[in-house]
Amino acid sequence: MSKTEIQWLTYQQVMEELHIGSVNTVYKMINDGLKVTSIGRLKRIERKELEKYLNSKTV
Repeated sequence: MSKTEIQWLTYQQVMEELHIGSVNTVYKMINDGLKVTSIGRLKRIERKELEKYLNSKTV
């Protein structure tokens, strides 16, 4: 991971990285096991958790 790469992603950033058009898809991923971290009132997805989730869904 490069130093300029963001470690904690917003739902919008996840959508942009995965080329997803709807936040509902992100919510479905969360319901399916993608881990979300609450930082105060903010919800963030750690990049390594996103990668782990995607790798677990690879056929």
